Amino acid sequence: MVCIGFVELFWDKVKKDRKIKKAIYLDEIWRLIGVTSNKDVASFIYKIFKTIRKYGGSSIAITQDVSDLFSLDEGTYGRSILNNSSIKAFFNLEEENIKVLEKYTDITNKEKIEIKSLKRGECLMFVGQEHILVKINSADFEEEIIKGGN
Repeated sequence: MVCIGFVELFWDKVKKDRKIKKAIYLDEIWRLIGVTSNKDVASFIYKIFKTIRKYGGSSIAITQDVSDLFSLDEGTYGRSILNNSSIKAFFNLEEENIKVLEKYTDITNKEKIEIKSLKRGECLMFVGQEHILVKINSADFEEEIIKGGN
């Protein structure tokens, strides 16, 4: 099967040299572990988040809808991502996603109110046991890129 061969090749590259730092960015992760995925792919993502640190790596999961993380196999894969992530950043969320977050994290009532009112560039970060409200300021060149300047 092509998918299995690719997965094995990819994982061999990750494990090859523990001294080389590496990061895996999984944007639109709902496609990989959401209800439309399959358990083989989701299991591989689960394995990444459980073991990549011991190979000198880190993994970053990105999604716009927190509930998608918990839609396959009763949330097994989403829980793995949350439980194995030392830093979590949550931007403005709708009520439905706040309820999901409440089910799987220790978000406080005050934080639930704050997360609904976050503006662009603001987030609630979970760093270990600390929960921190953060405002992200972009550099001038980043502003140019965002605004579509040359």
